[in-house]
Amino acid sequence: MFDFLYQMPNSELLFLLTCVTVIISFIAIILVKRYIPITFRYKDNSAIGDTSALISVIYAVLAGLAALYLINNINYTSDAVQREANAAADVYRDSRWLKNPTKSEIQAQVKQYLNHVINVEWPLMERGETINHDGDFILDNMTRYLSAYNASNSAELFTVRDILEQIRLLYNARHQRIQMSTYSLNPELWIVIIIGTVLTLFVNYLFGMNIYLHMFTVFAAALMTSSMIFLLISLDRPFQGESIIEYTPMQEVLVFIKDNAAQHLNGT
Repeated sequence: MFDFLYQMPNSELLFLLTCVTVIISFIAIILVKRYIPITFRYKDNSAIGDTSALISVIYAVLAGLAALYLINNINYTSDAVQREANAAADVYRDSRWLKNPTKSEIQAQVKQYLNHVINVEWPLMERGETINHDGDFILDNMTRYLSAYNASNSAELFTVRDILEQIRLLYNARHQRIQMSTYSLNPELWIVIIIGTVLTLFVNYLFGMNIYLHMFTVFAAALMTSSMIFLLISLDRPFQGESIIEYTPMQEVLVFIKDNAAQHLNGT
């Protein structure tokens, strides 16, 4: 329902959330001033303050734990992407010790896999769409080629086993990345966070004080809560939005392959 928020630039998202929260808060202050006398609210300021402090502490702890959880998810996802790129590079490097045509085929499959991840899978993850199994088929093809390879000595046999292990690691890292691309805060947690945001702001509407001071206080609370919502949205989906995880490690492996091929061509 609110997927469009994840596609907005960070500056626009923060501006939108802040404007909506501040405008609603100012309208609420005017309504409270109109229908609840200030003398009635003023004598209960201490009780309102204690309630506001309790709700704010609970809200801050909840939002902080949610942000920490999302930061850990991003770090875990970044690590999976880096391990996937490292495994692809290791497969390419180790394949240089094999004989043709297996050597050329494995290297071509590695390049095909990396281009598929960058040009096909990454845009799908950025749009939150399902990733197909084409990447898995490429890895399966590499495994079949290696399984049929006729090693002439123990060194080649060891190399084949090492490449198969790197393909296994590549497969595992790939599926960790795909799995993390579907992760986000569950709706129940979002409901609790929204309730905490509303309560944190609502209690501040009830204070009895000068109208300008009251507006400034509520503005500060609205800015803080909208900033927290912005933080959670920007961290919620690792591959969507402006602060996404990039495919830079994959691109660096492709650059290495290109440079290595050019160096080999010059050397010959």
